[in-house]
Amino acid sequence: MRKTGVFVAIAVVLGAGSGFAQPDTEEPGSEPVAAPPAANPPPPAAASEKPPGPYYSEPPAGPGAPPPAAPGQPGAPGQYVYEPPPPYAVYEPPPPPKPRHITPKYALWLGARAGWFIPFGNLWTEGDQNGFRVDDVKWSQFAAAGPMFELDLGARLGRYYTVFLLWERANLGAGSEEIPALGKQEGGDTDYYALGLRFSSNPNKVGFLTEINLGYRRFRATWDSGAELRMTEAPLEFRLGLGADIRLTRFFSLSPLVTLGAGSFGSAEWLNPNGSTSDAFTRGDHAAGHGWVTFQLGAHFDIAGSD
Repeated sequence: MRKTGVFVAIAVVLGAGSGFAQPDTEEPGSEPVAAPPAANPPPPAAASEKPPGPYYSEPPAGPGAPPPAAPGQPGAPGQYVYEPPPPYAVYEPPPPPKPRHITPKYALWLGARAGWFIPFGNLWTEGDQNGFRVDDVKWSQFAAAGPMFELDLGARLGRYYTVFLLWERANLGAGSEEIPALGKQEGGDTDYYALGLRFSSNPNKVGFLTEINLGYRRFRATWDSGAELRMTEAPLEFRLGLGADIRLTRFFSLSPLVTLGAGSFGSAEWLNPNGSTSDAFTRGDHAAGHGWVTFQLGAHFDIAGSD
């Protein structure tokens, strides 16, 4: 009986020792098992530092701050908050190249034109003693179509616009009117002095050309006896031109042009063969409207141009 109790005591001691003893070696084929990560790792040591990528959210603070999110919800204190990735770099195309202009922006503008002048309309209207119209004195009675030339001088402004002065001279043929007392009609001439504005839709290549002019005109018809008919006092002669602006080089261009003009002479005077003068308007006569058409070709230079 005593022996049995001794054996029982030894077995109890051995069993208790085996519970605290750990083997020095692992069993073959077994691997160490890592400890599971904590549900909420502790925040960084410094509040101003946060790890790259995800960072710990911090509870709102200060008066009026909203309450923190419930635990386990996005944005709750101590939870990881993932920042969205930075936006991709947006490719910006390079700025468009500056347009290359052939025509200078500013320049002294000088040139000449040649063409054909066609007069039409009336020089004045004849009336009776009471001023009622009796007949019209037509321009074609004292002049016929003839060659013309023109000189232009101005300045180019902003490539598309040109302001200029012009002088137009037309040498006209003899008209249909026969006046035996004055002899044979030789022909006539007319001068036009005006201020003009010119616009080209494309001064670098080929553009639509528009011109407007306002000026003064005079006309003279001559006879072989030395007599003359002089028409003056036409200060508001208007001319409109349409054509093309053809750029050949930086400093040279051509411009075919068709013009249409209108006006009225306010005075008519006869220069007699003996040198005396007399008014061509009699009582009841008054001024009338006239017009002209020209077909021209111009050549112009841009001098001392700059951009």
